[in-house]
Amino acid sequence: MTIKLTFLGTAGSIISSSRGFPAFLINDDLLLDCGEGTTQKLIQIDSIDTIRTICLTHLHLDHFIGIFSLLWHYGILERRKPLEIIGPSGINETIDKILDLVYTPNKLKTFEISFKELNDSNKIQLLDGKYNISSIKVEHSIISFAFRIEYEDRSICYSGDTRPTQNLIDLAKDCNLLICESTLPNEYAQLAHKINHSTPSDAAKIATKANCEKLALFHISSYFKDQITNFKKEAEVIFKKEVIIAEDLMVIDV
Repeated sequence: MTIKLTFLGTAGSIISSSRGFPAFLINDDLLLDCGEGTTQKLIQIDSIDTIRTICLTHLHLDHFIGIFSLLWHYGILERRKPLEIIGPSGINETIDKILDLVYTPNKLKTFEISFKELNDSNKIQLLDGKYNISSIKVEHSIISFAFRIEYEDRSICYSGDTRPTQNLIDLAKDCNLLICESTLPNEYAQLAHKINHSTPSDAAKIATKANCEKLALFHISSYFKDQITNFKKEAEVIFKKEVIIAEDLMVIDV
């Protein structure tokens, strides 16, 4: 059995006319990050009512701000099914505070929201459920996590935002697909690492060391939208298997 993966948003830091903020749909019920525009795209692909779990890598605006329009949508339409939100410590308080600031809490009384906050640890954390979800802290400017999703005998690892780290290699070990950020091209490697991001070569090295089957690059800065084919070439120099440039609303079976 394969995992259906839909790339909902694939931009890095700033959106463009063709790329929205990060969000990835596993089958039809698990979201990895929830950037701006996620709600509309879920409606477009008829998956808005099937989401059960949302895993948020970190609390930078581009990776989680879309959750508020999603919760608003569910509240207005009186959702009844429970929703689980997994993410870094403080996520419950942060979301509640923002909902309060925009006068939303009473809209959400129709359904239960449960939070699972991850420990600030370099050890792999395991969560049970329909999917085997594991996470580990990665290296970014704020506390940030990578996630690994296993279903049946298939696995997807999602880096979130990070500079190269052994933790991500450990989490991605032997996975079928690594979705890895590559914000800046190789020539800007020093800057990328300084601001806690990665390059195509970094992603390729991680995928190679982890023995991944495929590599998908996302979070490519819109400043380099005209050089995207070069990102693929830079990764392929090191990673000798399939390299995919993630695009919004692209669907693949893993």
